[in-house]
Amino acid sequence: MPFDDDEDSFERTISGRRAVTAPGTVAVPDQRAVDRRQSRARTLLISVIVIAILYFSRPVVVPMALAVLFAFLLTPIVATLERTFIRRTGGIVLALGLVVTSLSFGGWWIYQQFNEVAREISQAAASGHIEEKLKFLRTRTGGTLDVFERTIERVAEARTAPERADLKVRVIPERKTLGERYEEVAPQIEGVAAVFLVVVLVFFILRDREQIRDKLLRIAGRAHLTVTTQAIGETGQRISRYLLTIALLNIGFGLLIGAGLWLLAVPHAALWGVLAGLLRFVPYIGAVLSAAFPTFLALAVFPNWYTAMAVLGLFVFSDQLVGNFIEPIVVGHRVGVSPIALLIAAIFWGWLWGPVGLLLATPITVCLTVGGEFIPALRIFSIIFGSEDPLEGYLSFYNRLLLRDRTGAIAIADRQAETSTMEEMFTDLFIPTLTFAQEELDRKRISPAHDHFIKDVVRELIIRFGDRNAGIPDPERHIVAVSVAGERLSLGTLMLTQLLRSEGYSVDYFTDLPEPELIAFISEVTPEAVFISCSHVEHLDAGYSLLQMVATNFPDLTIVAGGSGFARDRARTIDAGATYVPSSLAEAKEDFLQRRKGTKKKSSASITFSGTRFRVPPPA
Repeated sequence: MPFDDDEDSFERTISGRRAVTAPGTVAVPDQRAVDRRQSRARTLLISVIVIAILYFSRPVVVPMALAVLFAFLLTPIVATLERTFIRRTGGIVLALGLVVTSLSFGGWWIYQQFNEVAREISQAAASGHIEEKLKFLRTRTGGTLDVFERTIERVAEARTAPERADLKVRVIPERKTLGERYEEVAPQIEGVAAVFLVVVLVFFILRDREQIRDKLLRIAGRAHLTVTTQAIGETGQRISRYLLTIALLNIGFGLLIGAGLWLLAVPHAALWGVLAGLLRFVPYIGAVLSAAFPTFLALAVFPNWYTAMAVLGLFVFSDQLVGNFIEPIVVGHRVGVSPIALLIAAIFWGWLWGPVGLLLATPITVCLTVGGEFIPALRIFSIIFGSEDPLEGYLSFYNRLLLRDRTGAIAIADRQAETSTMEEMFTDLFIPTLTFAQEELDRKRISPAHDHFIKDVVRELIIRFGDRNAGIPDPERHIVAVSVAGERLSLGTLMLTQLLRSEGYSVDYFTDLPEPELIAFISEVTPEAVFISCSHVEHLDAGYSLLQMVATNFPDLTIVAGGSGFARDRARTIDAGATYVPSSLAEAKEDFLQRRKGTKKKSSASITFSGTRFRVPPPA
């Protein structure tokens, strides 16, 4: 396909084939389209069933998911410990013992701290600090905080209300059945059982992790052995690395918050530091939730506003420092999940499984994203959750142009220009975009107005990048580019001349220049070559006439014929006077430069240029 077929309609096919329906026959629906619709329906049905199972089987599935999460988290630690004298079993027991002890002590300590916080807030409510601040805000907000203020007042009244005289009341205990007694202690029993189940599962997953992997490979079968091995290895590495890195970052975040609150003399600074580190595992909203508690406590305890504002500022500063500066450097894009995907995942899994779902949202999302890179059935998750652009470069560029988003399209081109040469920009971005736009125009999926807009923006960008990459003009290396009357220079010819500008050629562009003036100009500047462009079929006669006129007046001049009009019939174009007709951008540039280097080597008849026959004037 000619590289500059951008201004005219031409037949193109996808995958080299086009479905043809004989006249008078009825087109049979594409079986592949029917299969795709059935596949989507099955996928939707399976998704609904899976979500229902996950929701109603929470008591079983949640402990299993937590066990897998802790297994991923402890795998690097156990792998290190098992290389010592305690071996694998000892390392697993030691790691699990430390985790269970730390979580048990930490949970008890947090519970005790919250009891003290509740008592201090009640005392602060009785002191009147909160009431004064609420009254101040009510005067500024027109009474919108009345409900909150009445709640605080009731808390204070409850703390200061006189105790009533004790009444001697004899309570006769009600006889309860065994089922009723079990219902009272069922939550505690289920909680202990779930914890025990998680610990046991983590132990066996860590101990038999190679066997579990091999069993998954056996299930996948020999045909999918390589893909499954890569998926399991990549998923495990990403999740383990991510969890350990984020855990260390969150510990640092908690230490920073705790130290800052201690300097501000906020009560229970250590508690808020621990909660800040824990809640930051919840994407995006965790830091906000962790800031709410100490900020409200500062409002209740301190008589001024400055401490509460300083607490809020500390959280904002720390979150921005860790989230926007340290975390991108340490974590980078290794997880491969987009920020909005993490937020949506946190909302979904939080709704499905509650607080545990918030904690598991990121690991599950990473698993689905990585799995989609290797397993075709899960590819939709890789596309939806992945951080990379789901569209190919030129399709994303075309999409912006189709939406008439000039700024967005230029931004995409500028980003690609940072890592690509100008020739790569033309061949990898502009030409595929123009080709796809022409295909859509031929199918009447876009209007001529859309097509003109796309070409106008591409033309603008070609000139911009040409000016940006132009070399130092050499007066001895001069070319002229001209289009036939009624047309602009074809985009392909424009790209080629911009590439030649980067090689040091100086170029003069003309449109609608009268033939006598063109002949006079060429006689004056004596260029190395003339590029003549014709894209529309209705202008071909004028184009052939222009080629013949230039070739007659300058028989030794190299004439390059570009545009989809000339490319339709290369033999006739060469007979009209063209030296050659380019077939692709890269070949056209290289062939032109090679030809200019060998201009002194004459031949008496004709030679072949990149598979295209062109005329060479006989030596004088």
